[in-house]
Amino acid sequence: MNRIINVTRLHMNKIGSFVTVPIVILALVMVISIVIALAIQRATGGAGGAEYVDGARQNGGVVWSLPGFLVYYGVQAVATTYPFALTLGTTRRNFILGTMLSNVLQAAYIALLLVLLLGIELATDHWFMSVYVLDVYLLGAGDPWVLAVTGFLGVLFCLTIGGFFGAIWVRFGAKGPAIVGSAIGLVLAVLLLVFAPQLPEIVMGITRADIALGAIVTIVLALVVTWFAMRRAAVR
Repeated sequence: MNRIINVTRLHMNKIGSFVTVPIVILALVMVISIVIALAIQRATGGAGGAEYVDGARQNGGVVWSLPGFLVYYGVQAVATTYPFALTLGTTRRNFILGTMLSNVLQAAYIALLLVLLLGIELATDHWFMSVYVLDVYLLGAGDPWVLAVTGFLGVLFCLTIGGFFGAIWVRFGAKGPAIVGSAIGLVLAVLLLVFAPQLPEIVMGITRADIALGAIVTIVLALVVTWFAMRRAAVR
């Protein structure tokens, strides 16, 4: 257990990336959202109407701003830390478990950060300017429990997928992620083609619970593939 925790501590050595970068990204989203909201308010002459609130709650800035960094962070957590960790005597099993624990901690941290910001947003009547950043439909429309679960699973999903592609790169080289990514894209395209006639009904029938379950299943599968890929990965 101590070796697993040591791997987690190794990942968290870059405390700036772990703690600061998500705050910076959220701050940029906040600034951009404020500018856009004020522009809309000036154009429409107000911010109190139901139509404005409905449109403002469509803001998906937070949802689309974090995944890029998180996937990258997941990739480098495996691709760059793996050789160093093994030279220090860590087993592949302990490295994967320690990396997963680090991902869980970061997911919990970002989820807590989002909930705290939502509390401030609601307490200040949406930042004193009717700016909707976290009180949006994609994140539960102001429900802190939905936001916490969505944030935690979303962050953990991105980090795990990043680690998955990092493991593929370590095992098969530069062509590995391209081939695997293309294969996954092809499978998704075929499924989309097969279910295209029923797609509207399928989309309308999807619930938040279904999305959460799908994320959990994908995380588990990605971890299993990561384990098998790294069992034979060379230390570069």
